[in-house]
Amino acid sequence: MPKAYRPLSSKVSNMSKIAVIFGTRPELIKLSPVVNALRQRIGDDAISTYSTGQHRELLAQAQLCLDTPIDVNFDVMTHAQSTSDVLAKTVTLLEAEFTQKRPELVVVQGDTMTAFAGAMASFLNKIPLVHVEAGLRTLDQENPWPEEGLRQMIARVTTLHLAPTPGARANLMREGIPSEKIHVVGNPGIDKLVALRNAPKSPAKEKSSLTKGRTKLVLITMHRREAFDGGLDHFCDELQKTLRMHSNCMFIWPLHPNPAVRDVVRKHFSDDEEFPNLCLTEPFPYEEMISVLPLADLVISDSGGMQEEAPYCGVPIIVVRDITERPEIIELGLGHIAGSRALDLSEHVSGFLDTPLDPNAIVTWQKLQGQGRSSVQIAELLAKLVS
Repeated sequence: MPKAYRPLSSKVSNMSKIAVIFGTRPELIKLSPVVNALRQRIGDDAISTYSTGQHRELLAQAQLCLDTPIDVNFDVMTHAQSTSDVLAKTVTLLEAEFTQKRPELVVVQGDTMTAFAGAMASFLNKIPLVHVEAGLRTLDQENPWPEEGLRQMIARVTTLHLAPTPGARANLMREGIPSEKIHVVGNPGIDKLVALRNAPKSPAKEKSSLTKGRTKLVLITMHRREAFDGGLDHFCDELQKTLRMHSNCMFIWPLHPNPAVRDVVRKHFSDDEEFPNLCLTEPFPYEEMISVLPLADLVISDSGGMQEEAPYCGVPIIVVRDITERPEIIELGLGHIAGSRALDLSEHVSGFLDTPLDPNAIVTWQKLQGQGRSSVQIAELLAKLVS
């Protein structure tokens, strides 16, 4: 059993009514505002938080900013273990917890293995399940894999579906989910972004300190497993062409800690002098990323969260995936799908750098995302479901 785990943690109150489960940085970013809103509404002792530690380093980094205590840390991740092993461990550990201290509700977010394990533990113990970010779909089981399959299976056992947009709600209804079980609540991850941007802080970072004399700033993030099967190599080839064509731009790439990402990137960009307009860095802490993002002229990413955050900040995004479960950003002209191999990347970069976004489209996306009030809506809904 992982050494960080202590069965039936004393931090978990016998009065806990809602168990909130996360394990990755995106899950924590989106659930921490919900946890805080619930604690304000029904009390600290009514909420218990469980972490699988699926993203150990990135999760710990985000926790420093998000100020969400973890009551129980299973720390299930070990080197090179299979996803089925993670699933089995997490379901077993959660079942042990729920048997002794049974919550009235279980809350999961998104489409990770942690979310799926939490959903299965909830279902097998006959505890009502709440799914935050329900209804995102590509309808392609292989893309993204395994996330598309996981979120569709989570929907089958969910009691309350909290969809981010009307489009996500429509997806669920097409799958036969009754409308009364679906609520459109926006995106609670945006709540923290809005709070950080509105909070008093030290002097803002100057764009000039990032561009180092160049006129434009492009931010890159890449981490999805679809890129590992040759896609990341192709992306790096296209990026090399783009760097040469856009010498007036500074490209900043915070590298994901996954060695599968770093090894490929370092292979293509081992010579710092050949590409002086590319800066490879360690991952930004969440708060720093939110301060840098509005300064960017363009984002290139395969991240789902970045597809939400960049357009919210008025920054266009080139999506390095073959399909997106957030079609609204494409329909609004806030993003473009370049494919997993990012063919003709340089031309796509030129298109966005030369053409400003429609301000009305940005406002529409901000409204769809909840404008920083999503977590309060969620807390109000969940408070009505517990005694």
